[in-house]
Amino acid sequence: MIISLVRLPADGLKFEHRYVAGELDLRDYDFELERPPVVRGRVDRVGAEMRLRGTIEAALKRPCDRCLKEVALPVELPFDLLYTPEDPGGSRTGEIELHERDLDFAVYQNDEIDLDEMVLEQLELGLPTRLLCREDCQGLCPECGVDRNLESCACAAPTDPRWQALADLKKKFENK
Repeated sequence: MIISLVRLPADGLKFEHRYVAGELDLRDYDFELERPPVVRGRVDRVGAEMRLRGTIEAALKRPCDRCLKEVALPVELPFDLLYTPEDPGGSRTGEIELHERDLDFAVYQNDEIDLDEMVLEQLELGLPTRLLCREDCQGLCPECGVDRNLESCACAAPTDPRWQALADLKKKFENK
């Protein structure tokens, strides 16, 4: 969905968009949609910048980080972003120090804001750093690949070579 800023009313614009399955291009993202997103918000002019505020509701699917079982993750993400016009001349060159405020900035081109791009970005940023199917997930055996939540295996855990000297010392004392 594209928000055109050409005829943006002085008091801003409210928007709501319910995505349908397949409307968003997820090829570059690490999640799938279990329920397509609904985005609600408003856009207001702040000088030459545009302020976008609202919420995104969706249900995502990702594999568990330990056992690879699909995990559904309902999300409700608030957003508050400033869009600044594209710098056509590219006057900024070299390294630029970013401040915390700069992390909530985006750039718009041709007096349009691409809502699809923003929604996907916010969903990606809203994912937890570690997603588990359950807190006590045992994961997959690194030797045989069996799901340790469903069955056990007879594989011995390999010793990290950095700890081999201590393992040898332990064996020596156990044998005495």
